[in-house]
Amino acid sequence: MKHNYKFIILVVIILLIAGFMVFAPGVEKHNNIAIAGSTSVQPVAEKLAEQYMQIDSSDKLTVQGGGSSMGLNSVKKSSAQIGTYSSKLASKKAGANVKQTKIATDGIAIIVNPNNKVSDLTKDQVKDIFTGKITDWSQVGGTPGKINVITREDGSGTRDAVTKVVLDDEDFVKNAVVQSSTGSLMQSVSSDPNSIGYASLSDLRENQIKKLKINGVEATDSNIKNGSYVVQRPFLFLTNSTPDNQTQTFINWVLSDEGQKIVSEEGLVPVN
Repeated sequence: MKHNYKFIILVVIILLIAGFMVFAPGVEKHNNIAIAGSTSVQPVAEKLAEQYMQIDSSDKLTVQGGGSSMGLNSVKKSSAQIGTYSSKLASKKAGANVKQTKIATDGIAIIVNPNNKVSDLTKDQVKDIFTGKITDWSQVGGTPGKINVITREDGSGTRDAVTKVVLDDEDFVKNAVVQSSTGSLMQSVSSDPNSIGYASLSDLRENQIKKLKINGVEATDSNIKNGSYVVQRPFLFLTNSTPDNQTQTFINWVLSDEGQKIVSEEGLVPVN
């Protein structure tokens, strides 16, 4: 009986300590929201998360890249509350339990070296270059020289978007140079006068590369919004079909005027 009494006292003490830790002043409980996926979406997601945590200190948001495929898989495996994806996602590929929310529209610039005299290509010409049907700059009005195609790795949302929108789901030429990030792709284009590649408008370093007009239309926010610039893609937040309250509240804020202002400041076209 004496031992039982001591055990009961010990349990009571543990419960009191636990209660103090939960309710004591100065002890904060954070709701963790993990965001993972597209490296193109990552910069704007980081800005949104940073601003939101200043508004609601009870939520701790972490953002990491890894590619759009990782974003989708992270949600399916429940290793992240939000997956980021940077191209159109078919419902069949997403699966019945994945909810898609568009947070912005991004233009994809077709880029060349600043010394390239070509300034305008048709969408069909870009397709033929990327698929290897056009192999020399002289075929599109440029200085004679072998065209070097620079692309992103499989799983990149930017590559996926270009494949769908420009290549009509055909494959890139087999000898294309593959880069694992937008930064390394732009570096390759800036150092090779015969190269061509692509990059999100929000990531462009226009002092290092030159963006081309497509079908005579420049890649600008207004032309993306009105649809006249055709190489564009959605930026998506992926969640499970019934996200928790904290995650949904954050997404609602991203879609608000305040959140969309940050989207615009990051060089993207808001959804509202």
